Amino acid sequence: MKRPLISLLALIVLFVSAATAQGEWKWAHYWSGGDGLSYGNFYNKITNTAFDEEGNIYVYGTMGGSAAFDGTSLHFTNDAQVLSHYTKSIVLFKFDTLGNMLWHKVVKSSAQSVIPRWMEVRDGRIYISGDVEMEYVDYNWNNVWLYYLDTLIRGYDVHLIPVNDRRPPYKTGTWTFFATLDTDGELVQDHFVEMHSRERYVVNNETGQLVTPLCVYAATYPSPFHIDNQGNIYVYTPIQYKGIESDSLTLIVDGDTNKTYNLFLPGNVDPDLTSACINNALLYKFSPTGELIAYKLLVDHTDGIASSYPYNGDSVNRYFYTFFEGVSFDEEDNMYLTGHFQLAECYNGQGGEAHEYPVHFWWDSITHFTTMYDINSAEYCNFVIKIDTNGNIMWDNQLFVRGNENGIPRGRWHCPQVHDGYLYILGVAAYGDGSIVFFDNENNPVQRFLNSSTGTCFFCVYDAFTGEYVNHGIVPALNTRSCCKNLAVLNNRVFAISQCNTFTEYWLVMWSKDGLFIKADTINSTDAVQITNSYGLCINEDGYILASLLSTSPVTFDNNISVNCSIEHSSAVFALYYDPRFAEPFVPDDTVGIEAYYNHRESDIYLYPNPTNGEAVVCGYMYDYRSIELFDLQGRKLADLAESHNGTSLPIIDLTPYPAGTYLVRINFNRGVSVTRKVVKQ
Repeated sequence: MKRPLISLLALIVLFVSAATAQGEWKWAHYWSGGDGLSYGNFYNKITNTAFDEEGNIYVYGTMGGSAAFDGTSLHFTNDAQVLSHYTKSIVLFKFDTLGNMLWHKVVKSSAQSVIPRWMEVRDGRIYISGDVEMEYVDYNWNNVWLYYLDTLIRGYDVHLIPVNDRRPPYKTGTWTFFATLDTDGELVQDHFVEMHSRERYVVNNETGQLVTPLCVYAATYPSPFHIDNQGNIYVYTPIQYKGIESDSLTLIVDGDTNKTYNLFLPGNVDPDLTSACINNALLYKFSPTGELIAYKLLVDHTDGIASSYPYNGDSVNRYFYTFFEGVSFDEEDNMYLTGHFQLAECYNGQGGEAHEYPVHFWWDSITHFTTMYDINSAEYCNFVIKIDTNGNIMWDNQLFVRGNENGIPRGRWHCPQVHDGYLYILGVAAYGDGSIVFFDNENNPVQRFLNSSTGTCFFCVYDAFTGEYVNHGIVPALNTRSCCKNLAVLNNRVFAISQCNTFTEYWLVMWSKDGLFIKADTINSTDAVQITNSYGLCINEDGYILASLLSTSPVTFDNNISVNCSIEHSSAVFALYYDPRFAEPFVPDDTVGIEAYYNHRESDIYLYPNPTNGEAVVCGYMYDYRSIELFDLQGRKLADLAESHNGTSLPIIDLTPYPAGTYLVRINFNRGVSVTRKVVKQ
């Protein structure tokens, strides 16, 4: 039995009005740089942001070559900014609440791109992690790659990677680093982890050629990273490898032979069947000094995934891809991890019929698993799991999608956040005809809107102790196409950034934790903003919110705050919003009472489109309505248009049978009140 909703307000849907916000935007900044050789390579992104106890702001992300800050060239010490215009580095900024830059640092390689993964600020320390791509190519840089943390490490302290360490049988792929800084940006300590492929060359019997195993690959999403209360370090990364199951993968920390670990992971049992890559994810736990304490494959085993299509030879984990979306920890260092699976050759609509649905991804050997129900839900299978400090699965849950031959639903959710005993997750849902996105069971759907195939932005709440679904809230507007990758929670308010009807208008939205939509503040751009590439949204107890976007054009916030971003390259945009009321719990219009509050919200109900050629949707506060009736202007009842809201969509009225003219639509609520609206039939 699932826990009941914590409030009758849980399914409230309110029209996004143009109400003036009490808060205001204070300032905005941006950085830009080169974007690589291909369209869509947005190098300038924000991975995440943080406040410290004094209210100072930290922004962590990736930056392309020839970098600029607010349109002015940005220079670093010790070396060129990055090797070339087409590689990327990591950047870390610190600002005060007034928007003044206090310092900035860069992490870069002299040969390859450097990718940020995560950043935390706690107890007077800054913790960062990232990856360095090291391919087996000799670019004639004296057979040495230099790895800089710029002013974090002095030029004569750079890490040297001799050429012999980059050649088979240990083929270097991606290095992961994690570093600790003080709040002045000075390096306290750093560690580097390298993963080498299985030692053995394998002969392909069909071609007679050697098959080289693969290494860890760099995910396109930030890999979660965390420092626990004892200083232990958690690093999580997707992993792709192949080779013989009896051979180990080798993990080396800081290049220290005393910190070399052989990881025996499931794989191919037949030397002739090594063309198939194993896709999974590894969870590492290191001591404060960098020793490997424990490691664990994220997925224990699977069932329902085809064993012969399209590859051969995997004994345990067959042909799926794992993507992390975020991680959160509670005060006891229990971990809440979100992400999604995709099936090989399935997410592009190919080969899905070869799998046996339902497909199960098992987190442990016998108890916990996530389920992919059918081919129409195979594009994204979203999961959330809670793991204790010993690596045991405490509970798991998921976002469900149900499709049919006419429609494929898409549900995605992103970075979780634990707050006051609850787990909050942000998401977006899109629908095909007859499809549904829901929590736990189909009685808890993500409400859809007319023409909502492009998406509905939502957040959901789970009990952090039991993993049971509690409630969810939505952005009540047509076509909220996407949302940022994380949310912020303060007191009993929930915040996110959502893209609305166009690609150039965005909202900073706010709900109560019960799912009640409160308001939205507008953000405008002259061109499309890549909001789905934004991970930086955080809030502090004083009522300051730091929001981030990725843009390829100027962006305007309310109260005349704007940034004149480059139109030639991507820009990472971040802006500070302040409302002192956020420091106190939200109370809905307590000066007039809850009944007056409901009446006020019901006044926002409207019909869209109006005028209409036939159908119109009833938008706004439609929680717990009883019936909808149609009258002419003389008050004569013509028809009952809708009864008993089914919970999956806002009611649609059909005026097709009636002649052109003006009509009255009356919405009757179970609590004894009615709302009447005019509608024009063309």
